[in-house]
Amino acid sequence: MSVLHNRVSLQISESWWKWAQASQGIERYRYIEDFFHRLGWKSFVPLPETEVIKNTGVLPFLLTSEHGKEICVVIVPEHLFTLPSNIKNNYLDFCPLSRLLFEEFSDKHLHYVLMTDFSKFHLYSIPNQTLIMWADYPAQFQMEMSPFILEPCVDKGSLDEIPHIPKSSMARELRDWNNSWIKKFQKVADITEEKANIIIDRFFILHHVFSHRIFWKTHEFLEERLLDLIDMAITQQEPAGIGENLIALFHDMWFDWRIGCFQIDTEIDRILSQDEISAELLYEYPLLSPGKFDIAVLLESFNYGDSFERMRVRMIPEPNPDREAYLHKQTKETIDQAQIEVDISEEGYRAILFWFDRLIKCYEMLEEIETAKRTPPEDIDDLWTWGQRNNNIPMTFRNKIQQACLHGFRIYYQNARQLRIARLLLTIHLIQLYSESKHPLEKFPSMEHVFIKKPEPIPSERSMTRKISL
Repeated sequence: MSVLHNRVSLQISESWWKWAQASQGIERYRYIEDFFHRLGWKSFVPLPETEVIKNTGVLPFLLTSEHGKEICVVIVPEHLFTLPSNIKNNYLDFCPLSRLLFEEFSDKHLHYVLMTDFSKFHLYSIPNQTLIMWADYPAQFQMEMSPFILEPCVDKGSLDEIPHIPKSSMARELRDWNNSWIKKFQKVADITEEKANIIIDRFFILHHVFSHRIFWKTHEFLEERLLDLIDMAITQQEPAGIGENLIALFHDMWFDWRIGCFQIDTEIDRILSQDEISAELLYEYPLLSPGKFDIAVLLESFNYGDSFERMRVRMIPEPNPDREAYLHKQTKETIDQAQIEVDISEEGYRAILFWFDRLIKCYEMLEEIETAKRTPPEDIDDLWTWGQRNNNIPMTFRNKIQQACLHGFRIYYQNARQLRIARLLLTIHLIQLYSESKHPLEKFPSMEHVFIKKPEPIPSERSMTRKISL
């Protein structure tokens, strides 16, 4: 049974909240202590000061219940917080300060952090990286949130009873954020939806590139440039020229990485050259929950519109004995020519990742078999003998992911929507595979040959007769 079955909300006068919000110095500590006592907390200790805590002027405390349950509460100076409803109405998860504080406390083995300036209240789940409960004003906090924050309730597990945002809701918010930006791009310039989507996809991919650190030589330098632009957008310092700087950064990413969506495009550059648009986009990008960039959430965000497309988003890859038999019969002599073809219209989007992994696994298993067959190497005195042995190694074994992209894997699509989803999913998946391989990457493999436009289906004689008769 719920620990909040007979819940009692907090009762604090309106004047107390106003005085607490405006308090400073020693008086502020007294209001904080009184606030904790009113919530039933007897054990609360200030957390050590860090550079972030010092620069932001926040006061963080660790509250511990009678049986060891913990919650971090951060008291924020007046007028630094955004209304939580404004955050959610813009399909975001943080304001700049709450994101900074979230990052500061997420590595301290805490599960929940409540941030408040005694006027606005944000409760975050650190493991789920989401805003799970919020209040725009004290009365709302007292009625809706305080029953979960009271010490006796926390001690009995009330925080764990707060419903966490499901992936479907996160996906819907991400889709709404994406669509809102498509409208903004189209409002300021004549740009196709396809090109507008590429701009958004660049930021999805940036999250994964910088999270997985696959480009060892250029990672730190390019990430630092992006963070500098984000700082400019958030602090609104020197916004002039921020668009041109973002364009230059994307151009350098294309030359250094060769990831397809960063390819230079004059229409996209024309949009991003507008400082106001680029600054707003850079401002919002870090305020999305990292969980929204997961492949599962990204794919679910496309679960709308045409019923057949929605079905393709949800389809689970089915067994394919013919494909498995084809992979199983490959040898060292045939593997360079082996090819797997996936049809999105018939198999759905998840089949792309499933069969790409299956192809890579085939490469790896075959290499293990061939390696086991070789006799122990002897001392080779001449370069000719060494070269002969080296030339007998299939190209597939030298760079498996690149071989799969250049020759071994093909994806058939019917329209721009299918191409966008497939390209985005496969790009992120390859980033993850390269990260797991631990091998430094100079350039991303070209996916130019991976995607093949499937001819539109020819209507059957029966369907044509029906149309004529109508």
